[in-house]
Amino acid sequence: MVNNTKEMKQQDIIDKRYKVTSDDISQIRKLREKGLSYAKIAEKIGGITWATAYYWSNDEQREKARVKNAKRRHTPEENKARIERDVKRRNERWEADPNAKLAHEIRSALSEKRAKRKTVRGMPLEEAKKLLESGELTSPNSKFKL
Repeated sequence: MVNNTKEMKQQDIIDKRYKVTSDDISQIRKLREKGLSYAKIAEKIGGITWATAYYWSNDEQREKARVKNAKRRHTPEENKARIERDVKRRNERWEADPNAKLAHEIRSALSEKRAKRKTVRGMPLEEAKKLLESGELTSPNSKFKL
């Protein structure tokens, strides 16, 4: 039996590595917060397994999986090339959308461990955090059609 929900979702996703859309991810997280099991979440969303629901609802597990996969898939030379490519892409994105760079700078300041910064581009850190949380600096995800 073909799952029409899955086929419809795949048409909306630009990056075919993903099985879920950003709306699905939000729904997965909300259902998990309500206490539904991963199997029930997968059943409710349709077209995904319990493992996919677990991956997208658990940030810690997703980070572990990504680190593990990165180690397994790439040699140090490939990682160096990937880093250079990613830096180039990031700089291009920042040039096209200055808000993306500001959002990055705010996130970096908030996650700093060695020294606590008090400002970002002359803006008090608390004010910058509110700006980031307001959604004004949010760029659309290029992997999904909106």
